[in-house]
Amino acid sequence: MVFVLWLLFGFAVLLLLFAGYLWLIAPARRPYPRQFRRDILYAHRGLHDGNQTVFENSMAAFRLAVEHGYGMEMDLQSTRDGQVVVHHDLNTLRVCGVDTVIEQTDYEDLPPLPDGTPIPLFSEFLALVDGKVPVIIELKYHKQYLRTVRATLELLQGYDGDYCLESFHPSIVRYLRIHAPGELRGQLSAGSFDPGTHPAAVFVLKHLLINVLSRPHFIAYGFKHDRTPSLRLIRKLFRPLLVTWTVRSQQELDAARERYDAVMFEGFIPDFTPETDSSERR
Repeated sequence: MVFVLWLLFGFAVLLLLFAGYLWLIAPARRPYPRQFRRDILYAHRGLHDGNQTVFENSMAAFRLAVEHGYGMEMDLQSTRDGQVVVHHDLNTLRVCGVDTVIEQTDYEDLPPLPDGTPIPLFSEFLALVDGKVPVIIELKYHKQYLRTVRATLELLQGYDGDYCLESFHPSIVRYLRIHAPGELRGQLSAGSFDPGTHPAAVFVLKHLLINVLSRPHFIAYGFKHDRTPSLRLIRKLFRPLLVTWTVRSQQELDAARERYDAVMFEGFIPDFTPETDSSERR
């Protein structure tokens, strides 16, 4: 009898732990502010060819994406004088060849891209896209991230086009949850992170245990490591909107389209037939 009681107690504890785990990883409840278009793909940082002739997050890359009918993903942060710029890295060394920290530099003092054009302003990006294609906006985390988020939301007021907002950092997604609940917000994650990332942060982000803070409408997960238990459970139990990045071959694209509402690609021109019924996602 005592053994049976202990067995029941252990089962109850496990059940409570599992319920707590589901509470941590659960996304936002439906309905969502908007859906992703299934009839389009998203060019990662614009339609570029690496560091050859068309550069990532450049106006040329964005213009090409629009001309080819692709949506696009791009990255935002702000300069010392409060300008919202489109650039992935927190410094300009990798792309521009000059080691300048963006948030510590005024916009006019930033180095140009290798093609001689300036790092784009977000306002210029919006004027170019002008609602022609949907946009996935990644908000980068840096010391002045709240300034970037607030300025981004202000620039988006009155913008007549499809877009969503996402970030790796849960504080940014939580800010959107509280201060911009009508925006489609997403939590970025992956199976691996930069070597300098704290192991605890890697574990929490990898397994989406931070969803409790931000309750994202969608999950954007790295395609190569998307078989984690948390993502599998979220997909099966909650069926939120799902995005993946970054597929780099037709084979990866064909596989990704079966599981995701939106797919970001880079490094090739896809052979793509639209799926209009999101219920086909497994």
